[in-house]
Amino acid sequence: MANTSTLTAEQVQQFQNDGFLIVRDVISDEAVKPLIHDLEELVENLTSAALDQGILDQDHTYTDSPFAQRLAQLGSACSEPNWIWKEYRKIGKLKTPGVFHLRRHPDLLDIIESLIGPEILAHPQYAVRAKLPDHIHTEVPWHQDMGYLADDDASNTLIVNCWIPLVPATAQNGCLQVLCGSNHCGNIPHEKLTDDPDTQAPVGIRDENLPEGEVITCEVDVGDVLLTMERVVHRSLTNKTDGVRWSIDSRYCGLGLPTGRNEVPGFVARSDQDPQRITQSHEEWIRLFTDSGIDLAR
Repeated sequence: MANTSTLTAEQVQQFQNDGFLIVRDVISDEAVKPLIHDLEELVENLTSAALDQGILDQDHTYTDSPFAQRLAQLGSACSEPNWIWKEYRKIGKLKTPGVFHLRRHPDLLDIIESLIGPEILAHPQYAVRAKLPDHIHTEVPWHQDMGYLADDDASNTLIVNCWIPLVPATAQNGCLQVLCGSNHCGNIPHEKLTDDPDTQAPVGIRDENLPEGEVITCEVDVGDVLLTMERVVHRSLTNKTDGVRWSIDSRYCGLGLPTGRNEVPGFVARSDQDPQRITQSHEEWIRLFTDSGIDLAR
């Protein structure tokens, strides 16, 4: 019997033509719940740190606020502007059990298998993102994912990104925009756009180098997945709401192919040829970094 999350031939063709595809209502609440739990714990730890440093008042910890609101409220309540964002950035790449659970969730891997086959590496490049309200540092300019990788190594590797919202992502709170069909334009020059060290993505594509194409605003709900190809041009909008646009992007490519980040380990998420290679637990994933002597923040 076919997997319920397997893409149709029409969806695969659309992804190849346009460089992106939205798959609706495919990730269950149970799949994202562990990651949201981890992030709620992270926000609680940031709250405690702000209290300890005396930049947050005990009466403004917002313990009853919903997940989508609390980090923004804490940031506004701190006496030191931008403290919350700087502390969140210091944490680096989250490697919690919830991240691992979602990145190797069967429904997600079924989608990926439709595009690259059953030998799947969870790519080293991924991110859990907290886009704060009206916050210039979390704006991401037009770019290709390949622009942030060593493209000489990975120039022939199909890298599929699963952009997964943890709260509804809308034009108002900073969802992604994609230039339809720009995946056929090859590698576009990326340049440093700002010297601000706090900016989430200081490198991007200048307006004069943007290819022609229809700009698609990709609003997605919790349970949806936005698939993008490594060379499709995309950006994220400014968050104009009072909440946080939480999301995770998780990339995948074929086993044995160059990743463009070869100094950082990915993990084997699925393999029909050699199931023994599959990374089965969060502990095994962490061990890949420690055994390689890699900084866990990378």
